[in-house]
Amino acid sequence: MRTIELTEHDRFIYEHEIRPFVPQRIFDAHTHLIANHFHPRIEETMPMACDPVLGNVDCAYLQAWWRALLPDANVAGMVMGFPTTDVEMALENAYVAEQATAAGYPFAILTHPTTSAEDLRGEIERLHPAVLKPYLVFAQNGDTAMAAITDLIPEHQLALADEYGLAIMLHVSKPRGMADRDNLADITRLVKTYPNCQFILAHCGRCFIPPNMDATLDELPVAENLWLDTSAVCDLGVFMALLTRYDRSRVLFGTDLVTATAFRGNYIRLGMSWHACTTAMVKRANGMPDKTTFAAYESLAALCRALRLSQCSEEDHENIFYRNACGLFGFSGEA
Repeated sequence: MRTIELTEHDRFIYEHEIRPFVPQRIFDAHTHLIANHFHPRIEETMPMACDPVLGNVDCAYLQAWWRALLPDANVAGMVMGFPTTDVEMALENAYVAEQATAAGYPFAILTHPTTSAEDLRGEIERLHPAVLKPYLVFAQNGDTAMAAITDLIPEHQLALADEYGLAIMLHVSKPRGMADRDNLADITRLVKTYPNCQFILAHCGRCFIPPNMDATLDELPVAENLWLDTSAVCDLGVFMALLTRYDRSRVLFGTDLVTATAFRGNYIRLGMSWHACTTAMVKRANGMPDKTTFAAYESLAALCRALRLSQCSEEDHENIFYRNACGLFGFSGEA
């Protein structure tokens, strides 16, 4: 097993900014496994996974990260494969299903918009996922940056998710994420059309910056089958808006571990956009020491600060970090 190294700065952040605010039971609603050999062009499609610390993530390695980052909590989660353009989807889905089933975790299978209803039904019947995971890189609309939700997961697949009572993990497209007016109109229609399908808006609806979160919350419906997860968002303002303006019973804690958030750095705002900023990108002048931490800790620290500043109750903490997800996924806490 690879060693996960924590610095004194990591431990300080955990003890002072995270530990006092997280419960003893945690459900991580957004994590990824990745078997590098199922991604033949991985150096091109997911270069971060070529880092020996960030790639080849099985359940045992994911659990090691949970133990390292949250040593005082009992952590379980929902696991997904990694959606790259070159992924050998059937093989990675089978790998994730085997790993998650052995660990007792709910899991997602990757879906492609060109997959027929018959083939997807067969995959659902064979693997028994709790979640379908479409992704914008698979969209066939000609411009994945402008893909509609139904370009990511077409109606015949949504109908199957509704039939089987599955969740959809949505990483929406468009420059402003869920704040895009067409995305808002689409999700408002879809949650009504497919009431047995649970829609999870990953990364706070891909709102990594406050203006997009504010615009989303102006129009986003509150529905029993609509959820937002906190994964990879590192902006305090986004979490303050979410916790003060939306139904806290619809919020799910997630980390996006391992490949996407176990690097040392942050997801930062750049005007009306955002970017992953790693230690390698930052020039250290005048002997300034490197005191960076993991992006996963940056996200957790921002969320915990928002929980405190928005005066969330202890029950809110329990719900966001654990109970909301357990209810959604039917998880008994006995993994």
